Amino acid sequence: MFKKINFQFLISYFGLIPYVLTFFDKYYFLIVEEEHLLSFITYYSLIIIVFIGSINWNLKNNPPTHIVIYGFLPSLFAVMIIILSLLNINILIIFILITLLLLTQLFFDYIILFANEINKKAFYFLRLPLTVLIVIFLLLISL
Repeated sequence: MFKKINFQFLISYFGLIPYVLTFFDKYYFLIVEEEHLLSFITYYSLIIIVFIGSINWNLKNNPPTHIVIYGFLPSLFAVMIIILSLLNINILIIFILITLLLLTQLFFDYIILFANEINKKAFYFLRLPLTVLIVIFLLLISL
């Protein structure tokens, strides 16, 4: 029974739980102050962006330079967004930047990593739906 379940996919979808909980707390439970919720979801989203970038690093082989740079860029952009957040830039602008970063990362992941792959299952059943759901939650939470 467990052989049919891809635990990597399952655990990846569990990554949506903080977005769901944040959404419900903001609109229904009202337990946590909105400012804290928005800060949390900002930093959590940045962790996801950096994680997605880091999975492109293959430390066992000598990957092409463009893949190494591509894997590093999300970390650089995350630091820039953290700095903007610490400078008290409007949270809506930060959420827009995170959304654009996620969508840009999705686009380039397809072009750089998945376009030449025969099996695009990971892209169509994991990467694409998770990114779309995260973007939807970010938009709903930012309203």
